[in-house]
Amino acid sequence: MTASWAYDPAMYSIKAVAQATGLTVETLRAWERRYGVVVPGRDSTGRRVYRPEDVLRLRRLREATERGHPIGRLATLNEDGLADLLSEAPDRSSQAASNAFVERILESAQRFRSADCEQAITLAIAMLPPRSLVEEVLQPLLREVGERWHRGEFSIAQERMISSLVRRHVGLMLDSFDRNARLPPIVFATLPGERHEFGLLMSAMMCASRGHKAHYLGADLPPDEIARYALEVQAAIVALSLVLQEGLVDVPDQLRTLRSALPEEIGVWLGGEACRALPKDAIPDGCIVLKDCLELEQRLEMRPA
Repeated sequence: MTASWAYDPAMYSIKAVAQATGLTVETLRAWERRYGVVVPGRDSTGRRVYRPEDVLRLRRLREATERGHPIGRLATLNEDGLADLLSEAPDRSSQAASNAFVERILESAQRFRSADCEQAITLAIAMLPPRSLVEEVLQPLLREVGERWHRGEFSIAQERMISSLVRRHVGLMLDSFDRNARLPPIVFATLPGERHEFGLLMSAMMCASRGHKAHYLGADLPPDEIARYALEVQAAIVALSLVLQEGLVDVPDQLRTLRSALPEEIGVWLGGEACRALPKDAIPDGCIVLKDCLELEQRLEMRPA
């Protein structure tokens, strides 16, 4: 079956779709033929072409099948149904393994065994894909470390031991992925007064794992400096992390300064806990708030290569 919509030069070939989704060309054809998961169009030579929406749907289908859901049942779901399914907690065995990594790192830190902490972090990196690593291990780990420090159960030294290990290994992953970058650059930074950058660093690593060149500037930069850098490196996106709610009073003006210094084609993406407290009317046009790592991946998938 062929779609009735018109061909657009920005659409994806079947080979590009295979690269973007992680599915083989053979699997794509089989899923189309047997289950009608997407309906491709045809270009002037008769070759299959796909819309960005098709690529996103296929990515979701692949992820859902990796969680054990049969493609025959998934094919009947619309986009909202697929998104809801993927928002559910992963299977218990996967979550149990991730929890075990967190507990092992915390237990090792309790006894000041940095080598054991590092071994567990390294093993988690080897066994888990980037998003699972971030959402199921690193974020819960850092959250629990912070809570234990506040309760007086961890010393400053123990907190610094874990945070420095996480920073170093995520940085190594970023450097490793960055060497194979083939997609447009993304600039990562935080605005003045915002010094929390772990979430930003992990987001940079995730984007680099998907082939984007990551320019990691770090914390506490003036918006005009961020804009100037983004223009110099011809960035496709500027990604900002907002964590501290106390500093939100200045954020709307800073975002307007940044947005006005950039052309429309450079996107501004916002993430972090404090985004939830930012009024919608304080967010300039052309700025997008991402709610989690899954939406970050989905937004990347929908961008042209």
